[in-house]
Amino acid sequence: MTVKEALKENSPLVSIVVLAYNHLDYTKLCIESLYRYTSHIDFELITINNGSTDQTKEYFDGLTHQKKISFAENIGVDKAINHGFRIAEGKYTVNVSNDLVLTTNWLDNLLICAESDEKIGMVVPASSYSSNCQQLDLGYKNLDEMQEMAKAHNVSSPLKWEERLRLITYTCLIRTDLQKEFGGFDEDFNPGGFDDDALCFKARRAGYKLILAMDTFVHHFGSVTFQVEYAKNNIYIKNRKLFNDKFGVDVWSVCFIDYNILNLASLDLKDSKESVDILGIGLSCGATLLQLKNCLRKKGVLDTKLWYISEGTYNLVDLKTICAGCESIRNQPLTEIYSDKSFDYVIVECDSRYIDIQMYYGYLMSRLKPKGQMIFTANNEQIYKQISNAVQDNKISEIRNINNYYHSFMKVE
Repeated sequence: MTVKEALKENSPLVSIVVLAYNHLDYTKLCIESLYRYTSHIDFELITINNGSTDQTKEYFDGLTHQKKISFAENIGVDKAINHGFRIAEGKYTVNVSNDLVLTTNWLDNLLICAESDEKIGMVVPASSYSSNCQQLDLGYKNLDEMQEMAKAHNVSSPLKWEERLRLITYTCLIRTDLQKEFGGFDEDFNPGGFDDDALCFKARRAGYKLILAMDTFVHHFGSVTFQVEYAKNNIYIKNRKLFNDKFGVDVWSVCFIDYNILNLASLDLKDSKESVDILGIGLSCGATLLQLKNCLRKKGVLDTKLWYISEGTYNLVDLKTICAGCESIRNQPLTEIYSDKSFDYVIVECDSRYIDIQMYYGYLMSRLKPKGQMIFTANNEQIYKQISNAVQDNKISEIRNINNYYHSFMKVE
């Protein structure tokens, strides 16, 4: 279904929830940009005043939209925004932080992405301020320049859609039926912090994809409302542990994208491949492999399959959400896993000090296709030599490294 068809079929198409706690100057910039760049789309606005002590309530009351929620005191981000989520009637719900300035085609592009695949559950644009490698620097000096640069940048391009394990949700388009199924943000994390991680893991484990739309840019001043709250009462420590207890993984470690590995990966596919197979081995949930898949997508490779051999078992549930196959060496010997398959990339994420290097690397190299690349780490020169000896029966070329710790071999024909 196209966005135009969706516009006719759903009214409103989108429910936009704006939560504010003080900082009226930022809120006004946000709302003004929302109306300026979104009025051509059928949306309902839901505003939430979360106990502001400035003129935020009066400002919201003066707007013409119908759905307005106001609390006498700050009840926390998750509890407050869920009140807006519950009364959303659009096909999609979009939460918008009040420290965002929206741009040309920002919502059009998110809708195009979401409508392209019914299995896309959440879509987030790039911004000027974010963690999780969602930041994009357009190089502007003021908001007027930002709008001009964003207009030029915000051209829908599926090659720039990145599937991710987790997303930071300064704004996020999510299917309304999905957020209501989950009850919005998990209020156990209230007032916030790791709440967006929890929503992402629920969506992905339910079979939905998470997309970072790098073809779309919005300006984010950055944690204007929540910065003070986040610093109180060790929320970071408490909620990180809470996430681990709920989902069985430490989200920041298992979802870490290792850009040193990506910087070693050869993306110059001279033999124009229609499909690529990537094998990872280690204890992560595959974030680095997934990002390599995204890099290949930008090069026009649309059929990349991920495979993983886990050194444990706790990460299998999340690996299954992004991989064509994943197995654990706790359940069967390494040499029996994918013994009938070959790969374009083999990425070894585990520590080489505790394994049988000769068997381990010899087998992995045997699974590598001609012209395939192996990327691994070696803690010292002795381990590097052991790995080199383990693969000596194979002809290798393009031996490269970063800081003599990250290494790569290319297998010749």
